[in-house]
Amino acid sequence: MEGYIYLGQYYDVLGRELNLSDKKIGFSIDPVSREYQLNRTKSPIGYSIISVFKVDNMNKVEKMLHAILDSRRVFGEWFKDDEDTLTGEFINFMIAYGGTTCDTTELKQSRETVELTPDNRLVDVANNFGQDKMLIRTYMGIDYDVLLNTKGMLVFNGEQFDTPNKLYNNGVVKFVKGKKGNSGTNNLSQFKIKETGERLVDTVIE
Repeated sequence: MEGYIYLGQYYDVLGRELNLSDKKIGFSIDPVSREYQLNRTKSPIGYSIISVFKVDNMNKVEKMLHAILDSRRVFGEWFKDDEDTLTGEFINFMIAYGGTTCDTTELKQSRETVELTPDNRLVDVANNFGQDKMLIRTYMGIDYDVLLNTKGMLVFNGEQFDTPNKLYNNGVVKFVKGKKGNSGTNNLSQFKIKETGERLVDTVIE
């Protein structure tokens, strides 16, 4: 699947020295939303994407990078960078692969121009929670985590969706099958609250 490979790191939002050199290599179809997702907690430690490349197959490229850097793996998608060489190695590999470098500022500006109007029902639910809430959407017997943020947007795999149906067809189905679906409903009852297992209450749409 076409998408983006990104390299990022933690930083202290107050500008203090942070004695942590580890960096994260991941993939997303929307790296700007992914950065937002990793920054959603109220913490003095923020997350910033350093470099982004667009590639023809983000799953394959991420696996290749992780395999090459396996000896430096700290945990999951995080890798040691004590010598401060990982950024250069990442960029050199992505250029050699044929990835297209992307300006993170331009990506953010482009993302902000996309007008998304969240479903009023999702806004009401989000207001009731008063904080980001992790939901579950089951598809083909497998549970997938979906974040409902405080703005009433559904976030899945680093991308935001403004209706349950778009989340299903353009998010979950596309993630599993590699192409968008064309069915599904806008019922809220397709979601369960992850921490309690309670299903959201449906609202009939005229």
